[in-house]
Amino acid sequence: MKRLLLIALFLAFTAPAGAAEMPYEQWIHELEDEAIGNGVAPEIVHSALDDAMLDERVVDLDQKQPETTVTFASYSHRILSADRIEKGAGLLDANSSVLSEVASRYGVQPQVIVALWGMESSFGRHSGDYSIIDSLVTLAYEGRRAKFFRSELMNALQILQQDHIAPDELRGSWAGAMGQCQFMPSTYLKFAVDYDGDGKRDIWENQRDVFASIANYLAAEGWRSDQTWGREVDIDGDIPASDIGLDHKHSLAEWQALGVRSLGGESLPDKDLEASLIQPDGADGRSFLVYDNFRALMRWNHSTYFAVTVGQLADRINAAQ
Repeated sequence: MKRLLLIALFLAFTAPAGAAEMPYEQWIHELEDEAIGNGVAPEIVHSALDDAMLDERVVDLDQKQPETTVTFASYSHRILSADRIEKGAGLLDANSSVLSEVASRYGVQPQVIVALWGMESSFGRHSGDYSIIDSLVTLAYEGRRAKFFRSELMNALQILQQDHIAPDELRGSWAGAMGQCQFMPSTYLKFAVDYDGDGKRDIWENQRDVFASIANYLAAEGWRSDQTWGREVDIDGDIPASDIGLDHKHSLAEWQALGVRSLGGESLPDKDLEASLIQPDGADGRSFLVYDNFRALMRWNHSTYFAVTVGQLADRINAAQ
């Protein structure tokens, strides 16, 4: 009775646009039947969903995300703080042994792993404390992106079954991203790693699993250990607009001929590499030549701001050693 009252109050006060027309109790029972039909053990399904609650905070955050314009300059300045770089350098040193092992196995440089860790959860300090089950139930029922979140909820139930994790241990962001590397459930199922062999892919508390999971993701997306992500460059001359962007590539020699130089005016490296020229803040902002590793970062988060800043954070953490 208490649960029904809370649901009624939730729907009465939030009434989100696109909310499911089906009564919640009917909807959750049909969801449970579907999950069991997909092979999730009934006891897992019922332990996760019988007491799942719609979370008003999640709907509010989903419906009222601020529409602000942030420049790359301000974004990167905020992320690349002296404190974050110093903290990252210290953790790179403190975890050098396991990071070297992971780097050797997956071919991803330690500083890149630490930079992504720092970006996603501030090195494990801020990974979110929302119930993943409640968040996904809410977002799947609320309806704005119901199909996507329903699929992620089904994936979360698979995690409970495969990794023997209790529902209350699945915690993360309001939008369903989990653990210190902020994997969605589908990403977790594909890329999370039980690095220490304890039977759990623990991206919440086990740093070894966190590091290996980050590296495994990048390796699967084509990261190459013999390359960097890219570099900031100066431009001496006019580059045609048709040559700018990730859809266009030239060799470093060709970029050199077009007037692109390393910072300080030095020649580009004499290497057989193709690169794309990007300008996150437009022609009046900074310019970067980026390689295929950059595209792996973009598949992690489809944002040029994010990918460039991760690359720069990795470089600065490494340089601070």
